[in-house]
Amino acid sequence: YFMEMIIALERLYSYMNYEGDNNSNTKPSNPKIKEALLYIEGNYMENITLHNISAVSGLNHTTLTQLFKTETNKTPMEYVTSYRMKIAKKHLAFTEIPIKDVAGRCGYKTVQHFGRVFKATTGMTPALFRKTAIAKRKEEIIFNCKIVIQN
Repeated sequence: YFMEMIIALERLYSYMNYEGDNNSNTKPSNPKIKEALLYIEGNYMENITLHNISAVSGLNHTTLTQLFKTETNKTPMEYVTSYRMKIAKKHLAFTEIPIKDVAGRCGYKTVQHFGRVFKATTGMTPALFRKTAIAKRKEEIIFNCKIVIQN
């Protein structure tokens, strides 16, 4: 549940001072897009459609997509996938939750679909990502212990 708390805290922070997942350091200037982003980040585990996002933002899908692309450099559905992958990476790197459960927590109905999207996005399978992340953390711990011992 620790990761769930961290994700909830990140989401709460985004409500107070939105920075979001759009790799630029600018806040969205359009309040309708901010509403759409917050909806996605608050409901990523659900079945999100362009229709849902349009309804929340009060924009038709064409206008929403244009404005969204301008603000985030992604379409709304690309953003949904990007945000889900961000959450999945945290679960995989810092928990022992089974991959099928990570898939479900990130809004994917099947582990196969999750695996395909994850590999297309990151270039590796969820299992390999987890193994690599754990190995990297272990290396960092060993490196930091060596520095402490030398001092």
